[in-house]
Amino acid sequence: MDWQRGLQELADMVWPRRCGVCGGFLRTEERYVCAECLKDMPLTYFWSWRGNPAEQILWARTYLMGVVSLFYYSRDNDYKELLHSVKYSGNVAVGRWLGRMLGEKMCEASYPLPDVIIPVPLHWRRKWKRGYNQAEAIARGISEGLSGDIPVLTGILQRTRYSTSQTRMSVGSKWENVSGAFVIGNKKSAAERLSGRHVLLVDDVLTTGATAEACWDAVRDIPDIRVSYASIAFVAKPG
Repeated sequence: MDWQRGLQELADMVWPRRCGVCGGFLRTEERYVCAECLKDMPLTYFWSWRGNPAEQILWARTYLMGVVSLFYYSRDNDYKELLHSVKYSGNVAVGRWLGRMLGEKMCEASYPLPDVIIPVPLHWRRKWKRGYNQAEAIARGISEGLSGDIPVLTGILQRTRYSTSQTRMSVGSKWENVSGAFVIGNKKSAAERLSGRHVLLVDDVLTTGATAEACWDAVRDIPDIRVSYASIAFVAKPG
């Protein structure tokens, strides 16, 4: 609407918004990322690529229906700032926006729709310190992008061990850091809600697959459960 655009133009004059990637000023019609950076986003296209690199990481350790990520993460490009904004600066609106974008991409590719979406949980101490779970914001965005009515379930999967940040850990240390860290809170209730259903697990970034495997281990014994995994960023191996 014209009045909404007018309000945004006025707000931009008082509080100019900047692109989360390049830092340039955003136009009135742009949200979070400028059109140029949005056009150049290093998308993975995993939603239409079976046997993609993210799936290959987890082939030997899990049985997942599929693995998707929105864009490639690299220290050499500024798109990592979007993830940092969500994870460390409390910008849950950006997380939800990125999740919605991923959900829309999955829809366009006719990716198998999940019945429910479960965000990877934080330990209660970390969530208390941070005030939010970035994976939950992303999960709600994915739900909106897919259809808008796929339920996002929290509380079923729980993180029982408080572990340190994995950012600078070696591959082996990352696996050890999350091994056995997730459990089902109420197994009877979880079985009633998830048995025979397609569950999409959601996190912010996929690197080694350690967190994905730990979550899979927690839910794998639910009868006839089918599991997929989604993240905003995928850390590609140098090569």
